[in-house]
Amino acid sequence: MRLLYAVALAALAVSGQTGMRDRYFARYPFDQWLAEPEQSQLKWSAHVRPAKLTAHQRMASRIEIEIDEREIAKRRGRGELVTLVQIEDASGKRWRIHNAFDLARIPPDAKSHPLLYAQEVFLVPGDYHVALATCDSQTREYSFVRRTVHVGEVHADALAQAGSDLPAVEFVRQLDMPDSWFQPYIRGRLHVGMETKRAIHVDLVMNLTPSERASSSLRVFRRNMSVLVPSLKVLAAMEVPNGTLDVTLLDLTRQKVWEQKSARGLDWSKMREPLADNQPGVIDVQSLAAKQRMAQFFRDQVVDRATAVAGREELRVVIVLSAPAFLEHQFRLEPATLERDPNRKVFYLRYRPFFARTSPDGTVSVGSMPPDDLEHALKPLDARVLTASTPQDFRKAVASMLADIRKM
Repeated sequence: MRLLYAVALAALAVSGQTGMRDRYFARYPFDQWLAEPEQSQLKWSAHVRPAKLTAHQRMASRIEIEIDEREIAKRRGRGELVTLVQIEDASGKRWRIHNAFDLARIPPDAKSHPLLYAQEVFLVPGDYHVALATCDSQTREYSFVRRTVHVGEVHADALAQAGSDLPAVEFVRQLDMPDSWFQPYIRGRLHVGMETKRAIHVDLVMNLTPSERASSSLRVFRRNMSVLVPSLKVLAAMEVPNGTLDVTLLDLTRQKVWEQKSARGLDWSKMREPLADNQPGVIDVQSLAAKQRMAQFFRDQVVDRATAVAGREELRVVIVLSAPAFLEHQFRLEPATLERDPNRKVFYLRYRPFFARTSPDGTVSVGSMPPDDLEHALKPLDARVLTASTPQDFRKAVASMLADIRKM
């Protein structure tokens, strides 16, 4: 029943606009509360968590407001509980967002429990004043607090200039998957430049197929996509002033390909289709015959993109983005003899979310990443393997990759 109640409240929540245009604030004397001492007429708690680097390569803080279950129990059946959030930067510019929970539509047999509102917000380095309030729309009782948050620079930042013109504040929307991974309403864009003296063509290839050791686990697939899709978004927006960039999504199980040519950012309306699949690794009968050729299909797709077209002088770069993939019962790969080509580089950016193991004595360690089947398939192309378990690792890997490309 607790889960059902939480789902019901989530369905009844109405997210507000961002910036100072959130008209919901006009219903409440929020500006008056700002000028008065803090209040606690409703039993609640409010926290602003320290900012950290996310898979979107943006610093983010998490705002949490929890309203006591006794407040929910005595107010259920009429009105709304409204949460109001305002963030102000050092220059005095303000951003606002609200959420409203419809108390009149809580199931009558639902057991009361605390109501948690969480809001993630992207912030650029600096100091911010945060004002948080919750109010009963019927009784007008409210609680109000002030908090501060300091956002530091990314430590030893390998892409220090990439966020030079990001908006100071952007609220992250609470969306369903796969949109929650991509965040289509976030407009801030990192400027990651790929500088070369010669013309260049870049192919960005992301593997959607989960490792067969976890192919039946929707949880593992979603965990991987929660870091791979934001990373794809960053890489697809790379600036290639002296060339072009194509994006390809590969489903190795079904041997399907989705492509976006000459990308200047990911076309989410087109490329979200395969990511909306709720049954990763599940294939139809017609595709079973090809299942043992997944590794070969993968290599063929990369080789096609890495091999220079006759008569063209441009540099060729292929960037493969994937979680570690271990494919069961594969046919032996066909021999591949490719001459070394100084105009070609292949990178395998293998990104697995942080996974820690705790030993019996309490020691915490990060599991290593052994060579996987995609790495083996890329050996004839002399691919450079870059591994990442955290957003900071990914940032360093991208900087290292760009440094290699500049030397071509």
